Amino acid sequence: MARTSAPRGAIRFRISPARPLLMVEAEVNGQGPFNFVLDTGASFCVVTPDTAAAVGLKPAGKKPTAIGAGGRIEASLAKLKSFRLGSHTVRNLGVAIMALDHVEQRLGVQVAGLVGYNFLKSFVVTLDYPSGLLRLKPRAVRTRKA
Repeated sequence: MARTSAPRGAIRFRISPARPLLMVEAEVNGQGPFNFVLDTGASFCVVTPDTAAAVGLKPAGKKPTAIGAGGRIEASLAKLKSFRLGSHTVRNLGVAIMALDHVEQRLGVQVAGLVGYNFLKSFVVTLDYPSGLLRLKPRAVRTRKA
């Protein structure tokens, strides 16, 4: 993957030539970068079986059926030690391990996984399409007044 520099604190994204999906580079368990799709409609982050094998990730035992654009897909659940996008890392992140062949066929490129809601929910997410930049700002934690 060609690396292009981004302003400090920003993450460069690419738009897939085949579909209007955003592609970003991410590190999984300290390894990578890997090619991920930024998927604001995905409830959970996903890694492919190949990515899981590359980073030594083992399924936790549960095997839910996921429903997405490709229909029903068998998945396994696991927990990453770390998932890093730009300068932002989330630790102990739950992921689904599942094949993304249907996504790869539509995009015409190999992907390592999807960045979903369970990662993005920790941030205020800003997409600057003209500049091709993603900015993540840690969300302020609100405390309840008694």
